[in-house]
Amino acid sequence: MVAAEVAVAVAGFLVINLVFPAPRAAAPRLSLVVGLHSFGLAAIWRMPSLRLLAASTAACGAAGLVLAACGAPLAVIATASGIAPGALLLGSVRWSLRTP
Repeated sequence: MVAAEVAVAVAGFLVINLVFPAPRAAAPRLSLVVGLHSFGLAAIWRMPSLRLLAASTAACGAAGLVLAACGAPLAVIATASGIAPGALLLGSVRWSLRTP
């Protein structure tokens, strides 16, 4: 399973790097891959609640790629594809630790 994940990750990075070769798209590429990877984890771990975080993280990565392609400032790209997914992850952990 891990070998398959590594192969898919490497292939995915190669394909995404061909489409978005700019270094300013590095963080968005990573956010997109992490988000898509989380869908697989949600299925394997049988945690449907993880799908929302996966979709949100992937959406942040996709938004960052669009911003990078449009020539947005690096701070805007970093906020959309780095800070926002981090805040979503921390928020989801906080949400999971809440007491009813």
